[in-house]
Amino acid sequence: MNETKMHTPLSADAPMREQLARLREQQERLFAQLHAGEQHFKQLARSVWRVQEDERRRLARDLHDGIGQQLTALRHRLDALARSVDGAADASNPLHQALRICESAIEETRALSRLLRPQILDDLGLEAALNWLARHSAESGGYEIEIDIGALPTPLDGDVSTLIFRVAQEAFTNILKHAQARHVLLRLAQRQDVGLQLLIIDDGLGFDVDAAFAKASSGQSTGLPSMRERVRLFGGRFTIISQPGEGMQLRVLVPLFPGDTAS
Repeated sequence: MNETKMHTPLSADAPMREQLARLREQQERLFAQLHAGEQHFKQLARSVWRVQEDERRRLARDLHDGIGQQLTALRHRLDALARSVDGAADASNPLHQALRICESAIEETRALSRLLRPQILDDLGLEAALNWLARHSAESGGYEIEIDIGALPTPLDGDVSTLIFRVAQEAFTNILKHAQARHVLLRLAQRQDVGLQLLIIDDGLGFDVDAAFAKASSGQSTGLPSMRERVRLFGGRFTIISQPGEGMQLRVLVPLFPGDTAS
């Protein structure tokens, strides 16, 4: 008895191939929409960040040029009055006390203005602002800071300048609060045409990086995640290396033009 072998016609595979092709097209469209949505979200987030920095700049100048100038004028008046009154130099004299309070208010106003947005960043640029920040941090923390800043692109994008400065500011704040470091290194250089690479190293106590991020995720701290997300928002790479007792290394690579991706 002869057996007849049945062969499936090639045409029977056509509907399956067409269905797979449609599925691939749908998948590609979904990925494209997801990517477009992610880019749109980043653009919106960067816009919000710029608005925040603009508001910081406005508030800082209002404090410096408004309240700060008025307090300075008041101090001059009090100082002139103190020179004309016998015994005003005595610490127990109310006029002397008023003068000291006024001077303290001026210093606090200036410090708050610089914290919101240091005018040196807008007037003299990133290198001058980082040098100022390092000097201020070293004076407050009692440690030595080595600054190594290479040739920077001219002009340098304002968003990139602000981002680098804010990351360095947050890093120095953390070092001041927690590290108990003796020496700190800040190095900034252009990495070919890719972007700017920021390196901050300290010889302090160090910490468990995973534990620090876990603590931040529970709402106890926002410094590290805030730095990381801000860098990623502008297409950069954020790396932090540390172990208890081994100090800390912070590496950030930011593209020269926001929206690009650091490789």
